Amino acid sequence: MLIVLRAVRPTYAWFFASRLLGVYSQFRQHNHAAVFTAIEPHLARADTGSYGAYALNLLTHIAIVTGRSPRDFDTADFNTYRAARAASGRPSIGLPLAYEALQAIGGLVGQPPTLRQAIARGQLSVPELVDRYPIVDTGIRDLLVHYLVERSTVLDYSSLSSQVQLLADLFWCDLERHHPGINSLRLSDQAIQGWKERLRILPDGSPRKGTHLILLVVRALYLDLQQWALQDPARWAQWAAPSPITEADLRGQAKADRLLKARMQQRTRTLVPVLPRLVATAEAELEHTGRLLAAMQNTEPETEVTVDGRRYQRTKTTWKINAVALDEGPRRFDVAQRDCDAFWTWATIEVLRRTGVRVEELLELTHVGLRQYQAPTGEMVPMLQISPSKTDAERVIPADPDLVSVLAKIIRRVKDDEGRVPLVQRFDEHEQIFGPPLPHLFQHVVNYQRQVISTERIRSLLRKVAGRADLRDVDGTPLRFTPHDFRRVFSTEVVNGGLPIHIAAKLLGHLDLNTTQGYVAVYPEEVINRYRAFVDERRQRRPSEEYREPSDSEWNEFRDHFSLRKVALGTCERPYGTPCQHEHACVRCPMLRMAPAQMPRLLEIERNTHERLEEAHRLQWLGEVSALEENLRHLAEKKRQAERQLQHVIEEETGAGALA
Repeated sequence: MLIVLRAVRPTYAWFFASRLLGVYSQFRQHNHAAVFTAIEPHLARADTGSYGAYALNLLTHIAIVTGRSPRDFDTADFNTYRAARAASGRPSIGLPLAYEALQAIGGLVGQPPTLRQAIARGQLSVPELVDRYPIVDTGIRDLLVHYLVERSTVLDYSSLSSQVQLLADLFWCDLERHHPGINSLRLSDQAIQGWKERLRILPDGSPRKGTHLILLVVRALYLDLQQWALQDPARWAQWAAPSPITEADLRGQAKADRLLKARMQQRTRTLVPVLPRLVATAEAELEHTGRLLAAMQNTEPETEVTVDGRRYQRTKTTWKINAVALDEGPRRFDVAQRDCDAFWTWATIEVLRRTGVRVEELLELTHVGLRQYQAPTGEMVPMLQISPSKTDAERVIPADPDLVSVLAKIIRRVKDDEGRVPLVQRFDEHEQIFGPPLPHLFQHVVNYQRQVISTERIRSLLRKVAGRADLRDVDGTPLRFTPHDFRRVFSTEVVNGGLPIHIAAKLLGHLDLNTTQGYVAVYPEEVINRYRAFVDERRQRRPSEEYREPSDSEWNEFRDHFSLRKVALGTCERPYGTPCQHEHACVRCPMLRMAPAQMPRLLEIERNTHERLEEAHRLQWLGEVSALEENLRHLAEKKRQAERQLQHVIEEETGAGALA
């Protein structure tokens, strides 16, 4: 009664801990009744389900705590409620719907049309980006702000944010943590060498892959300051300093790029053979969930049905279709949501593998992007318009019948009751801005609201379907697909299928053929075919007797040759079919490969030879002296050979220990 009479205004925390079931309707009946009456029709739409009741109670809740009419609410009230709800460990169910209902009755004047846009962080200014990192020295902080403001004119927001992180966090904050009180860009050799060593290792102990990019950004900072100091000494001269990043530090960039290219091409060659299995799994799941949804829609609550040999039971929930998979456990799931996930998984795989578009370009596909081109023959060719993305270059690609079929199914899926693709604003995760309302194809309904599917959602769907397909490499390692993997697979298949690489570059939107060549895991078929032709031609020139099946005696002779290579001091490496020319005097033989483990035996032979040489000198056996001196010369050579091999083994073990 005190709450309804507005004698007390409890806090959100008190409300979340209490269960006053009748207070909300009583409060609306006696306070701001006209406003709540105007709001209720906007919350009673058929597509909102039970969210309408949640939203109405939520608005009542805010009115009780703030003491104001819902027409006077602003975005700060919604943010305060959302924060308090999150602090209590509960979700803010119905909050976006309540926001839209207030706007529908004329409230929230001048605010964005949706709560998502109202609470979106948006693009931060350069000072705000830099202040995300705890730079102690204010002079360096101001320098980085001024420098990055100058650079921001030629950078997009995503690149600017990345450079702020590299310079403020990975460079200067790291130096301040290990060298407290540092306040100058003139770094000592000890400081810069320590930073370079730490840079190579991530906090979890694994090696960092993008080291050269960080070094390049830091070097650009120093070189820019040196150049600007000549143009505007009053502003920049005090910060000009020799660059601690030399050309030698960047010399490994080309090698790193080649290694990255090799890894990507090897990954592509690994994924190409398992792609059909991934496609088959996505298609099978889509067909199964479609049949399950159709069966559940005609099933009463708590009734069991069997679909494709699997048993399901519908739960008591009436405002949405929930079910329990009896063969999998007691966990219930939303049947319509599972069917939605299966459809968008299938649609994502099909469009990506048939077009090779980037994931950002996939999510920017719109209904108006489907065009028709009339060829000179009069034939109508369907075309797909790709919006400018990474290279800011728009392109149009032909759509084959299979791709047209997939796009048609997507359009049928997203059309509203009026037969039109709804207009939705897409949030650009890189630029942190909302785009204009467009008929995006990859849109779905989340809690009664239509949204463009996010990049992370696409990645999650691909991870899950790859896990269900149980994709594994030859060594048993699980395989996963990312959206960009389909782009590499597409480029590899079209080029290996005979499409000229410059045409493939146009389809992919590459401005440089070298970029396309890096994507294409070209199988060296021409090299393989020409080498096989060379071998065949060489065989034709040689006697046919050389290619007959060997007899048992010939095979035994060949096998015994290798078993006779092992000698006391190491391994005999004379070619097959050649006799021992030194009558097993291995010390003099150049074909003997010394084993380091036999060094003691070699030293013993050398000692015995010296004793025999002294005896020959004493007895004047000059012929024996000459032979023994020759033996000592060969022994010295074998000794040096064994020492080199032993040193090589030690270096390998030391290097392996350092890497470990």
